[in-house]
Amino acid sequence: MPALPELSLNERRLVELIFKNRGVARVDLAQLSGMTGASVTRLIGGLLDLGLVSEEPDRSGAQGQPRRLLQLRASRFFAAGVTFSVARMEVVIIDLGGSILATRTLEVMTGRPIEVAEAAQAAVDEMLVELAIQKSDLVSIGVSLPGNFGTASNLLKAHPFFPAFEDARAMEAFRGAFDTPCHVENDGTAAALGEYVFASDAADDPLFFIHIGHGVGGGAVIDGRPYRGANGNACLPGVLYPYDQPRPSGQDLLATLKAAGFHLRDFDDMASMPAAADAVVSDWAARAGNQLRQAVRTATAFFDPARIVVGGRLPSELNERLVETILSEPIKGPSRGLTIAPVFASHLGPQAGAVGAGCVPFFKAFFTGAVADGGSAYLNGRRPVPRTSAA
Repeated sequence: MPALPELSLNERRLVELIFKNRGVARVDLAQLSGMTGASVTRLIGGLLDLGLVSEEPDRSGAQGQPRRLLQLRASRFFAAGVTFSVARMEVVIIDLGGSILATRTLEVMTGRPIEVAEAAQAAVDEMLVELAIQKSDLVSIGVSLPGNFGTASNLLKAHPFFPAFEDARAMEAFRGAFDTPCHVENDGTAAALGEYVFASDAADDPLFFIHIGHGVGGGAVIDGRPYRGANGNACLPGVLYPYDQPRPSGQDLLATLKAAGFHLRDFDDMASMPAAADAVVSDWAARAGNQLRQAVRTATAFFDPARIVVGGRLPSELNERLVETILSEPIKGPSRGLTIAPVFASHLGPQAGAVGAGCVPFFKAFFTGAVADGGSAYLNGRRPVPRTSAA
């Protein structure tokens, strides 16, 4: 099969609709996209030749000739995702359906960004061999970093727990260490993209993600694009919670457990906590959930999202406890007559970081929100022909 070419805007539009609708007929694609039936047929032909999509009969039980539905071939292309917790790095390979096919968890033992990046590259190579995946079928690598970007947008101000990334060399190290393209996002934006692409339907736009990791981060997808702000640091609800007071953050939870005699090194260790710690976690969830009500009200006022998602590094059950507390009492709307946006726990649970990081390459390669259309009037146009130098 041919390698992935650069898709045209219209090809991206169709692929995105197939991504979001998970089985759609050509006639419906024409209606959803605004393209002519002839253009849809021509463009889908190229995507079928590429092996990116398949077309199968709809066997839902209808009488007569079954419709044929287009869907992505999950095993055609793959992406790698790299994400971090307090002392560990998780590296995954995911398919086009968002399923994690392989994972490696590595201890972060160094303060040098290049060594961390090289270890991630080695893990990716090992998993590709294990899965018998050709390097040419790996779209690219996404890295979800726990920190904020500087005003130059290429400097990273990492969370204090990640001294390896506390300078501009961190992003350069990752982009230089991999032998395939690398895309770097902060963890809130990556998680929001993962939720938008793999865990929500087409109506969940705008989507706002409250990311509970080491801090209280966030991300938003608006009109199919991640909203990053001027420097990549938009959507940070943690500003509502002073650092010198209890906060609804994962690091605050670990500190609360430690004060109660339960010493957990990282979020992954919460899966094996003793039953005696449950009362501490329940009390923390009640307090943190009440605090997050303020973030929900503020996000509703600023973005008017179709859905607010609570997730990040915490276990799914704890995300659900937080949402239950948030919704346990009515929240006053941001203005007269306005209601609070619907609030849900993340469908991706503690895998939001890894899947979100792996989603970034797919978004860059296949979604319209990753490119500018320039207001093109050529809705039914063809893929641009690459320019060649004059003879």
